Amino acid sequence: TAAAVAAALPFAAKCAPSLDYSFAWAAKLPAAVPVYPRAHAQEAGGSDTAGCRLRVVNFRTPVAVSDVIDFYHTSAARAGLVPRVSKAGKDKVVSGGKGALSFAVHARRTADGLTEVDLVTQG
Repeated sequence: TAAAVAAALPFAAKCAPSLDYSFAWAAKLPAAVPVYPRAHAQEAGGSDTAGCRLRVVNFRTPVAVSDVIDFYHTSAARAGLVPRVSKAGKDKVVSGGKGALSFAVHARRTADGLTEVDLVTQG
């Protein structure tokens, strides 16, 4: 669930219990880290409670994992968010932030050949 994804990230864990589920949250992502073009949202949650401007979106896309990671790395770098690429288990990850905004994008290939992505922003 979106709350479980957020709870696993240090910058988002404290806000995970306050998530409200609605696909409308996918449209409220920061401009530097939008839902990937040609993607289909599977789940979205968010919160605007005091100190918890959290967005969590799970989506799928037919694009390769490396293309998704490159897209978010480039977009974040252009916005000055200091992105870094890493691995977490089978996931490729791009994460970073600057000032009050933090983000993490976890992408993995699924058995059906699609790329599944968990995108989390705080701030």
